[in-house]
Amino acid sequence: MQLLYLYGFFLALLSSLVLIPILMKYASQLGLVDNPAGNARKLHKAPMPRSGGLGIIIPTAVAILVVLPWDDSVVSFLFSSLVIIGFGLLDDVIELKPIQKLVGQALGVTLAMVGGMIISNVPFIDNAPTWISYALTFAFVMAVINGVNFSDGMDGLAAGTTLMALVVIFLLAVDSSNLLVAIIAASICAALVGFLRFNTHPATIFMGDAGSQFLGFSVAWLAITVSQAETSTLTPLMPLLILGIPIMDVLQVICVRIKKRLPLPGPDKEHFHHQIGKLGLRQNGVVAAIYLLQLILLSGAFLLQHGSDITVLGFYICYLMVVLGVLYIVHAQGWRMRGANTFDGINRRNGIFRQVSFLHPYSGKFFGIVTAALLCLFAVMSTEMPKGFIYIALALATSILCLRLAVRGRFALLIARVSTYAATTFCVYGMALSSPPHETFGIFNLLLIALTIALALSIRTTRKKYFWLTPQDLLVLFFVILLAPSLSLDLGPNVNSGALIFHTILLLYICEYVLARGHVAQRRLTTAALFSLFLLAINL
Repeated sequence: MQLLYLYGFFLALLSSLVLIPILMKYASQLGLVDNPAGNARKLHKAPMPRSGGLGIIIPTAVAILVVLPWDDSVVSFLFSSLVIIGFGLLDDVIELKPIQKLVGQALGVTLAMVGGMIISNVPFIDNAPTWISYALTFAFVMAVINGVNFSDGMDGLAAGTTLMALVVIFLLAVDSSNLLVAIIAASICAALVGFLRFNTHPATIFMGDAGSQFLGFSVAWLAITVSQAETSTLTPLMPLLILGIPIMDVLQVICVRIKKRLPLPGPDKEHFHHQIGKLGLRQNGVVAAIYLLQLILLSGAFLLQHGSDITVLGFYICYLMVVLGVLYIVHAQGWRMRGANTFDGINRRNGIFRQVSFLHPYSGKFFGIVTAALLCLFAVMSTEMPKGFIYIALALATSILCLRLAVRGRFALLIARVSTYAATTFCVYGMALSSPPHETFGIFNLLLIALTIALALSIRTTRKKYFWLTPQDLLVLFFVILLAPSLSLDLGPNVNSGALIFHTILLLYICEYVLARGHVAQRRLTTAALFSLFLLAINL
């Protein structure tokens, strides 16, 4: 059953990476474009596609429908999500009034409550009346939906903090053998990993209200379901710690609006990330600061997962007092970061890098050749693999080749991505399964480290924005590595699931760099990927 986590994760990840570029291209036809003209709250200057929510929602739905057996809980989650998503899409296209958005959210939450999403084990109250359970559930989920929606104001913020919360939910679900929650959480994590590739600063796509409201609802539904299960030994206040950042945002916004005598629903620039941004930090700095605050809170959730209600609530109240108190004091004192906006970190280059910039035009060809050679080498080295994987690799390579011949140059990047990602996954897994432990993979580790350093140097030798690594990328890698060992997957006697996923992702980053270098590089890498898949099948 544990392989279901892996199936759901990779199915959602590949679907997201393939679908999002298509959604970016056709965002205007779908009416999903965010135009900042005349809106002072917007941080971006040019129109941006906000179809990224569909790039999270559709891959998650595909993974759930393929991997999970249908039962009442799955149906309830899907239909409730559909209502939330529907109103979110309407807001993205025609911009609903705040009260209309709240009505849509309330309808979706009510359907989920009818389907069984209830905080029945109410903190501090034994055998609480039904009306208290329903009221508490409704208020909590609505607060989380709007808190996540509020946080979607900076590149990578909502997606990154939600990813962190979902990883914790997944680990708790695995620990309590809650298969439903674990698979849904892993699938959404994978879709977010794919989305963050395009949403890190400077973002090329936004998730829109459909995406942010779906994430808020999903993470609240999962947190309640895993903590309120009959077999769960978790504190009933666990959702408060996992989702403490969006809850804190809602609370502080309400206080600010009441103080300024503003209506509670409606847009403004008083959200938590705005408050941190007023200290003079750039977007990356604000996002990194909130990631750190989220990490502290999630660490508390891990340590106090079986704690008493009073201990957990006391921890969260102290956390709120410290974070909001420090923020209030520094604002009152007029403190700001010195020189926070004095240089552009993307454009600034060291003199050494400028001197070797003449090498940059050759880097795409170099990494393309190295990647092609590695894929073919891994295919030759793969001598052990389940027959089912062999047939899948052969069928996949044949289908992609036929599609490539049929479309004659169209969808080149899409075909290149599908073939490259498939070949990388199969070949790395085949080599890991076939190689003696601590021998070939030790050499592979050194090679990947060298390639990663070379890639970083190549990126720094030019101002051209072919491809770059961001702090969010490192966050994604960290949590994927954290996620993998908990799966306890029996992939083979020589295979470490964490190392396997880590190696695969690093190689995929190198592939992405090559794919960003133009049509010629894409054609070469596609040919190499298809050849390696056929070679893998023939060799086995």
